[in-house]
Parts: sequence; C-alpha cells; structure tokens
Amino acid sequence: MVEGLRLLSLKGYMSIKITGRHLVITSALRQHVESRVERLVRYDVKLTHLEVILGVSKLQHHAEVVCTMQGRRIQAKASTREMYATIDQLVDRLDTQIRKHKERQTDHKEPVKRSARKILSPAVRKEEEKIEVVCPPKVVLTLEEAKRRLDSLPGSLVVFTARSSGKLQILQRLDRDRVVLIDP
Repeated sequence: MVEGLRLLSLKGYMSIKITGRHLVITSALRQHVESRVERLVRYDVKLTHLEVILGVSKLQHHAEVVCTMQGRRIQAKASTREMYATIDQLVDRLDTQIRKHKERQTDHKEPVKRSARKILSPAVRKEEEKIEVVCPPKVVLTLEEAKRRLDSLPGSLVVFTARSSGKLQILQRLDRDRVVLIDP
C-alpha cells in the first residue's frame, strides 16, 4: 500500500513523514508539501511527529495530516480533484487549527494588566523613597490676592490660608476663564 515514504527535517524544527497510498511520492509533490508546511513555522510553535498521508481513489485526491503540537494532537483532512489543491487546502486547515490554538493560549487583557502592575509598583516605590518634604512658610491671603497670584496657565495652583477663616484652601485655574476654589 505504501509506495513513497520519506523523513525530513525543516530547519531543525519539525520532522515530516510523507506517505503515499496508491500514489508515488514524486520530488515535486514532496517539495510542494515541504514549502507549504514551512509557513507554519511563523506561529512559533513546535510541531513534532508531522505525518502527511497522500492518496488517490478514483478521481478524488485525499490528503491527511496528523501532528503533535505542545503535547496536543492535531489532525486535518482534505479532498479535491487535484493533488496540489488538496495539499494547499490541507495546510490551510492545519494553519487554522494552530492559529485558533494560539489564540486560546493568548490572554489579551490580563497579561498587560499584570505586567503594568509589576512595572509600575517598583517605580512608584522608588519615587516614594525620593520624596523630599518641604514646608514653605504659610501664606495668609484673601481670595482676591490669591486670584492675582494665580498663573494664567490652565492647571496652575495657589495653596494659601484664607485670611477670613484661617483654613487651608487651594485655588486652581481650569481654563482661561474658569477658576475653582478647593476647600480640602
């Protein structure tokens, strides 16, 4: 039954066993299978024990692939009227299964959050260690005097003690025309 059999290795990444049922595996068929399977390397998964079985029955060309990826068995089958189209369809189906497997393995949101926490936490701690406490003299102002001292740039602040109440207050410019009094 087996008319053609060959083991090969693509870039030391995977070994391929090509088998023919009622079919002689020509060098052109072998090269076509190799070239199509080579594109699976882009997914950066280790495929092992890749076995391709090509066959012909009447006018139908069949192809089947069985491989192991990270301990998981993957299988794909295809059948058309032309062997090269069958091989292309077979590799496309295998490609789809590998892509779906990689997609399931990838957690799109959680790793970013975890890595952001890990990166930010030490940075925040380092900044906390470098904080220098400065106690400026207490400025006692009226609200009108604080407005005059407030810079014209949005986001600028004036921290002062209100002359009328003796409480600490903050005056902040939101934009060119709006000023907010914050009473902490």
